[in-house]
Amino acid sequence: MAGFRKSYLEEMARIQDRVQAVFDELLLRSGVAEGSDALPGSWSPAVDVLETDDAFVLYAELAGVERTDVDLTVEGRRLELSGRRPPLPADRAFARMERSYGRFRRVFELPAEVDADRIAAALERGILRVELPKRVPTRPGRIPIDQRGDG
Repeated sequence: MAGFRKSYLEEMARIQDRVQAVFDELLLRSGVAEGSDALPGSWSPAVDVLETDDAFVLYAELAGVERTDVDLTVEGRRLELSGRRPPLPADRAFARMERSYGRFRRVFELPAEVDADRIAAALERGILRVELPKRVPTRPGRIPIDQRGDG
């Protein structure tokens, strides 16, 4: 009986943690794009975005996700990371299941525009690294006008 009670309490604690995560997702900006089919609390990879003087560098935890199952798009200051982690075969009997599977989508508004032609991405050992060079702003300046005949 004591084993059952301990198992029951552990399961209740796990459910409470999950409910708390859903509330956190609802109350805090989640990075899940508005209008996406992702529900609050659904799988969302952990992401760090660092800023250097000349670039933003994104690191995303994508263990078990193949390179071909990841999509990156950028437009102006908006970066979208999406993809899917395929489910494990249904014929497995789990004693415990904590990892999430299926589609994910994250959208980030960066503080500055990036140079889309120079973006580099690599997926190695389950970590996606994306380097997004900042767009070099054009400087205002005078444009010289050639002196040619008036027609």
